[in-house]
This record gives sequence, C-alpha cells and structure tokens, in this order.
Amino acid sequence: MAISVKDIQEKEFGTQASGGYNIEQVDDFLDEISEQMATLVRENLELNKQIKALEADVKAARLAAEAAEAKTPDYNEKSYFANLQNAMRESLIGAQRIADETLEEANRKAQKTVGDAQVQADQITVSAREKADALLAQAKQDAETATAEARERVSTLEQRFEALKTSAANYKAEFSRLIDAQTTALRDSNGLF
Repeated sequence: MAISVKDIQEKEFGTQASGGYNIEQVDDFLDEISEQMATLVRENLELNKQIKALEADVKAARLAAEAAEAKTPDYNEKSYFANLQNAMRESLIGAQRIADETLEEANRKAQKTVGDAQVQADQITVSAREKADALLAQAKQDAETATAEARERVSTLEQRFEALKTSAANYKAEFSRLIDAQTTALRDSNGLF
C-alpha cells in the first residue's frame, strides 16, 4: 500500500519505558518527509498537467494534420502538402520528445528525493542506536558503581553488627560476673549479720 502524506503526518511510534527513539527527532524527521512528499506530489501533479497539455497539443496537431490531409486543396501543389505533412510530423515528434523528457525529469527528481530521505532515515537510525548504546553502557556502569557501593556499605554494616554483637556478649558476660560477685558478697554478708 502506498504511503500518503497524511499517513506520514499521522504516524505514531510506540515507546518503551527503558528507552527508545527520541520522539522529537522522529516527529521532526516525519515532518521533513511529509513536506518533501507534499512537494513531490505537487510537482508530480504539475508535471502530469503539463503532460496532459502536451498530449492535448499532440492530439490537436494530429487532428489538424488529418484534417489538412482530408481537405481538398484549391490548388494542386504536391510539394506544399508534403512540406506541411513533414512539418506536422516534426511538431508531433517534438511534442512527444518534450513530454518524455518532462516525465523522465519528474521521475529523476522523485527518485533523488526518496534516496535523500532514505539516507537521512539511515543516519537518524544509526545516530539513535549509537545514543541508545551509549546510554545503556552508562546505565550499566552506574548500576555497577551503585552495586559496589551498596556491597561496601553492607560489609561495613556487617562489621559494625559483629562488633556490636561481640560488645553485647562481653557486656552480658561482665554483667553476669558482677551479679555472681554481688550474690556471693550478699551470701557472705548474710552470715555477718
């Protein structure tokens, strides 16, 4: 199915949360293609009008030639009619050549514009891929850095936790010794009173 200017103008692309094409760049590119296609369509319509006009001229010239051949001349000069016939034939050939050249030029312009648009599309695609790769590499590097920092913090916290456990165990043992010493002292003092 042929893509129209309207199709290009209304085309929407889906995006992903983790990345994708730059929407403004895609929209700008589609706008450029739309403008170029609109220009080509206008040029094509103009060239078609010119071709139709030339075809009408050719048809009119043929009809005039046929009418001239069919008409009985008032005088009988064979060379006059032969020259007239040759002139008409040359006019028809010239008109056909101009129509062919106009059509060829329109086709060349259309092919060049399509080629230029394809080159631009390829460049934008390559650029978008390069940017996406760079962003992905940066994100991986950031993730690795964040992971390393998190592991370092976890290690530090684990060391502090172990130190607190050891300190708590030492405190508990010291407190138990103190209680035992106080209990012994109280027992010994009960015998005193």
